[in-house]
Amino acid sequence: MDWIGRMNEVTQYVEENLENNITADTAARLAGCSEDQFLRVFSYLAEQYFRDYVRNRRLTQAAFDLLKGEVRILDLTLKYGYESQDAFSRDFRTYHGILPSKVRKGGASLQSCPRLTFTLQMEGGKTMNYQVEERPAFTVLGSVHPMRTEEAFMKVPDIWACAWKDGTMEKLNEWYSGLKPEGYLGIAAGGKWGESDSMEYILGVTVDEENMKSRSEAPEGLEKRFYPSSTWVILKADGELPQAIQEKYREFYKEWLPQSGFRLADLPVIECYLAEKKQEIWIAVEK
Repeated sequence: MDWIGRMNEVTQYVEENLENNITADTAARLAGCSEDQFLRVFSYLAEQYFRDYVRNRRLTQAAFDLLKGEVRILDLTLKYGYESQDAFSRDFRTYHGILPSKVRKGGASLQSCPRLTFTLQMEGGKTMNYQVEERPAFTVLGSVHPMRTEEAFMKVPDIWACAWKDGTMEKLNEWYSGLKPEGYLGIAAGGKWGESDSMEYILGVTVDEENMKSRSEAPEGLEKRFYPSSTWVILKADGELPQAIQEKYREFYKEWLPQSGFRLADLPVIECYLAEKKQEIWIAVEK
């Protein structure tokens, strides 16, 4: 799959529709994948969320409009799809550091978000330790934590810390099967990589379905999640956290995926914590 070419089609779509409705769903269709997959790839290739890129491109053009002539702020509000002039002015000041009404006075220092053009850049001398495996369906048992997407970076570390204190880990250890994916699992689902307001984070373990059937019910506070058979890329991400995990994500989305001939399957990414400084990332793909 030509990720680079398709992503450039997406940025062309954005440029042609800065004054119209731009949706992640339409962008995903141009990219040839699901919405969640597209948002995931875009965030790593562009190093910013898709919605932020669209907003910043619009605010960049709005500043040019103000500098070029006597355009009303209300007209810019409508032109770039804002519901109110206050909302437009607030975003403009957040991005540029100045209210739009003050731009024409001259001397303003403004920000500029240039149009993105994606290219494949390989960094020599680096290796990636990975496996591609066909894996049967599996079930995860874990504690499920709904949250606002914007709070994830703050809340997820607290979830792990509390799990060691409130008995969650003891409950999970009782169900630990040694089946793959192994270790304690961290699964983020539903956040659409910054585009959705809500998501859930699952801290769990892979369980043996036959063992579950033989027991009356799961422990209080734990829920089951089922993942179908799929092809998984399994990345070794050993090292200090969170740097080791983040660096492996960047390598995968920027270097491995664009040249692999695979596309992402519509499943959450799974982080496996095996031991101190020993981690794996499981990413489902399709040929």
